[in-house]
Amino acid sequence: MSAHDAANRLEAHLQEVGLKPGDRLLPERQLTARLGISRRALREALGEMELQGRIWRGVGQGTFMGPKPATARRATPAAKASHPLAIMEARMTLEPAMASLAAIKATATDIAEIARSAGRGAETRDQESWGLWDGAFHGAIARACHNPLLLAAFEAIEASRALTDWGRLRAAITTKPMRQASALEHQAISAAIAARDAAAAQRVMRAHLQSVHLAIQSEEAGWNDMPEPRDQDADGHATPVKSAERTAPRRISRP
Repeated sequence: MSAHDAANRLEAHLQEVGLKPGDRLLPERQLTARLGISRRALREALGEMELQGRIWRGVGQGTFMGPKPATARRATPAAKASHPLAIMEARMTLEPAMASLAAIKATATDIAEIARSAGRGAETRDQESWGLWDGAFHGAIARACHNPLLLAAFEAIEASRALTDWGRLRAAITTKPMRQASALEHQAISAAIAARDAAAAQRVMRAHLQSVHLAIQSEEAGWNDMPEPRDQDADGHATPVKSAERTAPRRISRP
């Protein structure tokens, strides 16, 4: 059965039962039996609906109709105050290890979903679509670890991105060449996970995130929120750095 047919069956079922925003869908095992479709086809259909904001999935909670409520993001004060570079540091600490674990624990369905997200991301032609499939790709890897604690940490970082000026930042750094390079990196990560090569998956994910980190640094994104630099005068007292010195561009060359 094609993914399109599976999506049609799911749509018909949802209309028949009349679920409203906030209502929980049946577990995947029951849905596949009721609709007569494979779990892989079901997950593809659910993934499309999630990208469209029509459903959301919670760790250990299930799948719900409607967009993910703000309270479900569990944003902490620290997340609200996170600087984009601090977010990237957290991602570079967590996600390479998750890619390595996914290479060990991912099911065949997980691997197919990771590959599908990477492929769909490579097909995008605009920043908005790229952002959706980029998130789907990284989320698929997080879920493939089958570890609720790691998935919760990943979702906390994702929530912090939503509370920063990430939209403007994405527009600044996700140029067409950057998207093309990232798409190739996604496919390399996907291939390493499919090959069960944990070391390669970790290495390629780290390199991918480092390229994003460098792009953020080179654009000087979010530096306005950093503390004002201070020098010392001849008497040893701290003095603010002159605004001309403070605003001088600091460019980091890309590899």
